[in-house]
Amino acid sequence: MVDLNKYQKGVSLKDGTKILLRPMVAEDMDALHEFFKAVPKDELRYLREDVSSTSVVSGWADTLDYKRVLPILALKDDKIIGDATLHRREFGWKWHVGMVRVFVHQDFRRVGLGHQMVEEIVVLARELGLEKLIAELPDISTPAINAFRKTGFGRAAVIPNLVKDRENRPVDVVVVIRDIKPPHDEEYDYDL
Repeated sequence: MVDLNKYQKGVSLKDGTKILLRPMVAEDMDALHEFFKAVPKDELRYLREDVSSTSVVSGWADTLDYKRVLPILALKDDKIIGDATLHRREFGWKWHVGMVRVFVHQDFRRVGLGHQMVEEIVVLARELGLEKLIAELPDISTPAINAFRKTGFGRAAVIPNLVKDRENRPVDVVVVIRDIKPPHDEEYDYDL
């Protein structure tokens, strides 16, 4: 079992850039807020929360609980360039299912950072005893969908007009799923 208080991992991107992956700690609040302040306005409208708000980011830092939400940060030279979160429940009918969210700084896309972060979340989820991972993505996020697909996630559904963006426009959501430990050791073949 992974010790999340000591966990960190170095990875290399396609272009050779060295990145450090580690869990978020409360002291990362200001750096994480700076990371999210750089999100282009046209992308902000598709995010679940108003990440440009200091109170949203400080709320995350103040309530860190790795058993509920495990935030993994990608750092280059001590600057946050990516954020991946694994959301899970301790009990109930979805205790074995993790929800995954990933956001990568625009300067570090198309060099494998999203793929590396998703893959690391898969490894951590397996070590934490989860059996299945799910991600919900706006249908316009083709690079993000591809990052999940390259790590073994399959498209399970497209739900038309499920959410509304910040401008109150309907957005289709793609649901992708990956079995980590298949029930009864049988893989389910999601339609790609």
